[in-house]
Amino acid sequence: MKELAQLKAEDIMLPAEKVITISPEDKIALADLIMTRSSVGSLPVVEGERILGIVTQRDIMLAKTFQVGSLPVRDLMTKRLIVVGRDAPLKEILRLMIENRIERLPVVEDGKFLGLIVHGRILKELYRRL
Repeated sequence: MKELAQLKAEDIMLPAEKVITISPEDKIALADLIMTRSSVGSLPVVEGERILGIVTQRDIMLAKTFQVGSLPVRDLMTKRLIVVGRDAPLKEILRLMIENRIERLPVVEDGKFLGLIVHGRILKELYRRL
């Protein structure tokens, strides 16, 4: 078993094929419905294998006051993503999440979406090793 300091993004990420995603052209109301029914806090916005952005439950909650449900996800998603590569060490991942106050970190290589690191998976890994 790897030591904590040796863990990399690929060791703790949820692989892309297991991540629920959404298209940039899908409606915000659909994103809200998917997140609610799936009990997830965000949806990576993908086109093919490329990640274009991310939309979070918080984004949708803030936008609901403006009746934006019929707009495409592209209009609400965060486009300036903070991402890591598959070999990013756990310490770097934690630094990025803490400094940027984010709970999700896409893992990307050459623009291709490989997976998603969520704070809950990190906590489970830490707990498992105690």
